Order: sequence, then structure tokens, then C-alpha cells
Amino acid sequence: DAGGWEQVASLCEQRTGRPFPRSPWDALRECIDAVFRSWDNQRAIVYRRAHGLTALAGTAVTVQAMFPSEVSGIAFTANPARPQARQIVIESAFGLGESVVSGDVTPDHFVVEPDPLRITERTIGHKAARMAALGDRTTDHDPDRPSLTDGQVLEVAEMALRVEAHFGHPVDIEWGLAGGRLALLQARPIRGLDVARDVEIGRCEEIRRLQTLADGGAKVWLVHNLAETLPAPTPMTWDILRQFMSGDGGFGRMYRQFGYRPSRRVRQEGFLELVCGRVYADVDRTAELFWEGMPFHYDHDAVLADPRLLETAPRAFDPTRADGRFLLRLPGTVAAMIRSARRMKRARAEAVDRYERRILPAFRRWVDDAAGTDLRAMATPALLEELESRIGRVLTEFGPESLKPGFFGGLARAELEGLLVQLLGPDEGPRLGLVLTSGLEGDPTVEQTAMLYDVSRGRTTLEAFIERYGHRAVSEMELAAPRYREDDGYLRQVVAAQAADEAHSPAYLHSCNLQGRRQAMADLPATLARWGGSFLRDRVVSLAEEAQRLLPYREAGKDELLRGYELIRRVLLELGRRWSLGDDVFFLRRDELADFEMRREVLLAKVAREKVRWKAMQRLDLPDVIDSRDMDALGLPRRLAAADELPATPLSPGVFAGTARIVRTPTEATDLGSDCVLVCPSTDPSWTVLFTTIKALVVERGGVLSHGAITARDFSIPAVACPDATRLIRDGAAVRVDGDRGHVSIGKEAPACRP
Repeated sequence: DAGGWEQVASLCEQRTGRPFPRSPWDALRECIDAVFRSWDNQRAIVYRRAHGLTALAGTAVTVQAMFPSEVSGIAFTANPARPQARQIVIESAFGLGESVVSGDVTPDHFVVEPDPLRITERTIGHKAARMAALGDRTTDHDPDRPSLTDGQVLEVAEMALRVEAHFGHPVDIEWGLAGGRLALLQARPIRGLDVARDVEIGRCEEIRRLQTLADGGAKVWLVHNLAETLPAPTPMTWDILRQFMSGDGGFGRMYRQFGYRPSRRVRQEGFLELVCGRVYADVDRTAELFWEGMPFHYDHDAVLADPRLLETAPRAFDPTRADGRFLLRLPGTVAAMIRSARRMKRARAEAVDRYERRILPAFRRWVDDAAGTDLRAMATPALLEELESRIGRVLTEFGPESLKPGFFGGLARAELEGLLVQLLGPDEGPRLGLVLTSGLEGDPTVEQTAMLYDVSRGRTTLEAFIERYGHRAVSEMELAAPRYREDDGYLRQVVAAQAADEAHSPAYLHSCNLQGRRQAMADLPATLARWGGSFLRDRVVSLAEEAQRLLPYREAGKDELLRGYELIRRVLLELGRRWSLGDDVFFLRRDELADFEMRREVLLAKVAREKVRWKAMQRLDLPDVIDSRDMDALGLPRRLAAADELPATPLSPGVFAGTARIVRTPTEATDLGSDCVLVCPSTDPSWTVLFTTIKALVVERGGVLSHGAITARDFSIPAVACPDATRLIRDGAAVRVDGDRGHVSIGKEAPACRP
């Protein structure tokens, strides 16, 4: 009634602060204005960024006459489910198309082959709901009756093919049928079809490339820990980081400074390989990081059985790999090994002092100076020089220095665990080693999490957080990923969803863990005496203290490195802006930047192909270890045997039973529940904010010095690494995580307990 409509209009005006439209013309204008106003909506911004829609002045609004459809539907001129097949897929339902698009009904489903035109599949859905157009007087509605006759199905298929022929590519159309007349309402390219069709093409090309690299022999590639924080690098990011990880890059420079002699092949090509878009280590080339010309190698079968062998220098000696100069080279190599050991010992002793006093202050001054550079004022050649200069300063010069303290901390921790295993056995030794390296002070990841928690409690501001940590990001090793100072959407999501009470604040959890470590250190003499190891007390205590002092630099060094990494990104963003590329600049290769302006059209076409291939490769199911002798099924979905008991690598001590929550990116995490066992591929610092609410962690990859392991220990969260966990564990399943012995039980109820 009129009074009811007036109440609705009044309420709408109160809520929106705008007059309620009283005429069709006013309603149309309001709808158009609403679309224009949505341009700066957060969802619209995220959508444009995700699809590379940059340098746009605004949006257009299509005003279209309504069509009183008696039957509506969609048609695809290529089957999205079977992209290689030549099939037309049609779905239809009674009434307006909203029922089909919104998923309110199960539409009729038809598959049509185009040559000759014939229906090959027909599935009639239950179409209980029906949205009718104004003036539609239909009263009888049988939800199980076909909405189209066979002739009408073929008529829709013919129209779809005409639209495809007009545009020259497969299309997705929306159509309506009324009074026996068919109307075309919308047509657009089939989203994702190019990617779906490229998956198998790219997979086969990668297999052929790997076979060429194997050159008739046997090769093994093992997923590298860089894949934890860089699961699918863009071409530009990979070009820059691959050079950094080569023998001549920053990572190799650290090895050379230690006295090692990487082979010429490793210096030129590196030891990492991008396989189907994922970072792997070439097992043979990894062995060449140490001593050129020495016939040490990793046994392939041994690595296949235990991938952790790649964490130490190769020990297998194969005289058949020695060349004619081996004996002549041997005395000099042995002397170099002795010098290297002495050099490592000195560097280890002075690592922190050298980094804190000499390296870090100079780098921070450089970062401050470079951050003030007006990149827009630079000519393009100067900007390209600035890019190379920043890459050199950040990754080649500072990169190895930022790694050294944490590297030595890892050595100390490994030596500590080795001694404890000898004394306490293979179960208690590693567990005590994890406790002794938990709750460490000076870890910026823990400090970052605590500060964001304080933001959620109103004790500090988001602006203050961004001032300190604005250079960090989700997937922060990917140069294409916006930093927090550019996009704070994830931070706001976390702050809004932060549900931990005061007793479980990051600071509280860390302090509890710190007390546990200090107590374990105080009990260490008695523990060693009980196991008959008092004679090694001084050595164990010394290694524990060294590991505690140095291990925080694994995250602290990375935090400083990322300050410079952001400056590299800024140059690339400026190039993308002036070339009207936006984020597509990250799909160029590093050596294509210099002549982009001369080869623009050619390179733009190449960028489009690179983006398709990049997306296609992410759809492949890749194992952690690839054997060149068994590559036919590489990338195809693997059949994993279901099991109630899963072996795992212990990362953080403790036992907890709760509910599994499968999360693949931190932005997916919403309400995880009060007994969450987080199951994810791997973690980087952007995941850490979730550690205040989860009770246990299962990652698919990562060792005891991975980010997830270190942070889990800081928050006293039991954690393990279990390959393929996101596929083997069902979301919502009851699981029990044993971080002491490395084990996951599925479907077993057990009392929850903390370490």
C-alpha cells in the first residue's frame, strides 16, 4: 500500500542521505549514479588490480531495455569443463535469467556438437524457483519440465556460433526467449578458457624441456624452500631472484666469501630451476655450489628417499666424475677447504658485531636516501640505470650480508641438535633442541604480530603500524605484490577479525615461551647429567646460546632486505605507469626493459602469453620431488592414498587435537574457530597474525628453520610439515598433531593439550 511504500522511501532516505527516486527516470538516474559511485569501492579496486585493469579514467554504464523472458539462459561456444573439446554448452530455466545466474535453481543442461549441429547430452534440472517479468500471467509451472524444445536448443546454439564468428573467439552469451522470439542479451569472451586450454600445452612443453636438460641421463629436481614464500613468481621477479640465487649473485657471493668455489655452470646458470612455474633446486647443480671440479655429488635415490640431504654439503664421492685435472687440482682444493674452514670460524664469531656496526647502518642510510628519489622526474634510461643500481645494492651487496648471521645461527642449531640426538636419542634430542631455540628475542615477525594485535585493541594505530611495517606484504618476495603501505585491506581484515583475548595476545604467548626456554636452559645441566652427557655441558650450552643469539637474524635480516626490495618494486611500478602497463610490467623479462618502447607491440603480445602461461601452470599438481626417469604424469592430478595416520616432520613441540581448517592464502582465513588446526601449503610473515588464534599448524613444506616453524615455536604452537596435507586432510576433520614425534592422526578424538 501507499503508506508502506512511503515508510520504505523514508527509511531509504535516512540510510543513504539521498532522495528516494519517485519516477522511473529518477530511478534510472540513481542506478547509473550508483554504478559510477562504485568505482572507488574496495571490491572494485581489488577486482581491477587482480585483472590488471590500470590507467583507466573510469567506467561506463550500459542502459539496456528489459526483455520479458519466459525462458532464460546462458550458452558457451566452448565447454569450460572440457576446454579441448569442440562443444557448445547451454543452460536454461523458466523466467528471467536471475535464477540461472544466481544459482537459485538447477537449470537444464544441454551439450551440443557444432558439426553437424546435434544434441549429445541432455540433463533436465529441478527448476523450483521462477522469477517472472512484470506482466507475465503464467500460472502453471512444472519445475521438472524441459524449458527448451530440441529445436530451441539448436536455435540457441546457432545464435551462439554466429556471435563467436563475429568476434573471432569463443564466447559466453546470455539470452532470453519470449513469444517464440530469441533475444541476445550479452556476449563476452569465455573467462579463463585461454588459460584452461594452455594447461596441457604448457605441461607437455615443460616435460620436453626437462628431458632436454636431462640429456638422456637421470636428473632430480627438489622443491626449494624459496617456494614457501614465492609459490608462483612472475617473470620479472624470477629473473631478478634467479640471478640473486646464482653463483655470481648475492647468494653465491656469500658462498664465495666463505671460501667456497662454485662451478662455472652455477655461477652462470644458478642452481635453481623454475619447473611449471614453481621453484626447484637442480640436485646436480646444487652439489656444484661448493667445490668446482670435485667429484662430490648427491645420490639421486638417496635424495628421493630423504630430501633433507640437500640441506648439507654433498658427501657421495664418485671417482668416475673426476676429470683429467682432478689430481692436479686436488692439493689446491684441499688447501682452499682448510682456508674456508678458518674463514667461516672467524666470520661466525664476528657475524653480529660486523652486521650491526658496519653493514646495517650504512644500508639504512642508503634506503632513506633512495626512498626520497623522485622517480617520475627521471628519464627512462636513467630510471633503468636506477633499477639496476638498486638491484645491485640490495641483492648483490646487502643480500649476502643480511643472510650471514642467520646462516650461522642455523649451523649452531644443527650442531646443537646433533649433540642432543647423540645424548638423548632421536626422539628427545630434537624436541629439546626445539625448546632451546624457542621464544627468541628480537624477531621482527613476532613484534609485527604483537603490534597489529595492539592495533585491534586500540593501543596503537594502523598508521603507526604501516609506518614501521609498510614495506612488508602478503607474498612479499613477489615484486608484483603490493606492500602494506599501498594496500592495507588485509591488515584491516585482520584487525576486524582479531578474536584473541588478552590472555592469548602475541606478547603473552611469547613471554610464556620465553619462560619455557629459560627454564629449559636452567634445567640443562640436570638434563644432561640424567642422560650421562655432563662432559658435553659447556659445548651444548655454548651452542644453545649462539643459536639463540643468531637465529632471530633470519627474520631480522629479511626485514631489512625487504626495505630495499620495496625500492626495487617502486622503480618497476614507475616503468609500468609511464608505459601504461600497470602490473603487467612484472610479466616482462628483465632484459626486455631497455628496448620496450621500440618493441612495444611485440612485447605486449608476449606479456599476454606470459600471463596465460603463468596462470595455467598454477593449475598443475606438482610433487615436491621430480625424477626425470618418471615424468609422463608430471603435473597431472596425483592419486593420494587416504590414510588415518600421516608421517610428518616435527617443527614445533607439543600435541593438540582439534578441527582442521584448510587455508591456502592468508586472506582466505575468516572464522577459524576456537580449536583450529591450520593446514596450509606454507607460511610467510603475513600468516603470523593468525597464530594468535590457531592451536596447531600443519604445513606441506618447510624445515625447522622455516618461517612457520620459528613462529610456531615462538607462540608455543605444535607444528609439523606433512607433504600434500591440504589434499590428504579434509576441512573440518578431527585431527591430532604431534609436534614432538612428527605425526598427524585424522579422525581420532583426543584430549587437546599444549606443550
